[in-house]
Amino acid sequence: MKIVAGLTLLVCLVLTAGLLANRFLMRPAPQVVSKPKSIINTQPEKGPVHHSVPDYEAFNREAVVPPPPITRIKPVTNGIPVAIIIDDIGYDRKIAEAFLELDVPLTFSVLPEGTFNHSIIDQALKKDVEIMLHLPMEPENYPSVNPGPGALLSSMKPDELIAQLNANLDRVPSVKGVNNHMGSKLTASSEQMRQIFSILKKRDLFFVDSRTSADTLCRPSAELLHLPFAERDVFIDHEQTPEFVRKQLKLLIRRAKRQGYAIGIAHPHPVTLDVLQEMLPELRGAVFLTYASKVVAFQQG
Repeated sequence: MKIVAGLTLLVCLVLTAGLLANRFLMRPAPQVVSKPKSIINTQPEKGPVHHSVPDYEAFNREAVVPPPPITRIKPVTNGIPVAIIIDDIGYDRKIAEAFLELDVPLTFSVLPEGTFNHSIIDQALKKDVEIMLHLPMEPENYPSVNPGPGALLSSMKPDELIAQLNANLDRVPSVKGVNNHMGSKLTASSEQMRQIFSILKKRDLFFVDSRTSADTLCRPSAELLHLPFAERDVFIDHEQTPEFVRKQLKLLIRRAKRQGYAIGIAHPHPVTLDVLQEMLPELRGAVFLTYASKVVAFQQG
């Protein structure tokens, strides 16, 4: 009897163990709930690409806003004056030399610490090309977009701002005037623009507002100080295709005919050089190509 009872108990234990094992093995595996991943922005980074050359104008990041058309200041007698400013000069000597070979009145706007400033300026003066300072100023999206060496920043105290401005002007020999490189934030500060304009006034220079922002306060600040002043009418090459550059040059001609003068801003791009060379006969037949200083003086009346 003891043997039978023992065997029965053993069988029961084996059956119980089998049932428990089967229940455990058939149990569904617990689901692992992972934490949600952070959303990855697949859009390209808007900050500058870090090269030795500073960013060209940040047209894809700052609004490109033309000034409102104004009525003709005074009658045109010797043709409609149009100035084409080539910004961002100083870091590419070969392309600058190629623009000089066009043998037309151009205005080179030179960044303050360009690698080849002096050699480019020397050649430009021999070709009767006018020299401006392309003054780096803080954009709205600074520091993700950096205007480069010598920039004037909104955080600067007046003494710092003026010292940096004077240093930049001293680095560009034969400078006749100034326009802003970027600067959507700083040009919207009337107080700081008046500080800048007071120095330009003392140095007998003019200012051309590149108008990288619709919020610019350059015109009223310049008028307050009686500073010779003008605004950019047309950006020529913020899209670098021949079709676009042709369209913008034709727009520059129409703008000039509408208001009696115009200022276009371009950059040292090969496509700009090619199209400008191609359209020179059309430009010369429609307007009088001249320097930025002459257009500023003309529209001052």
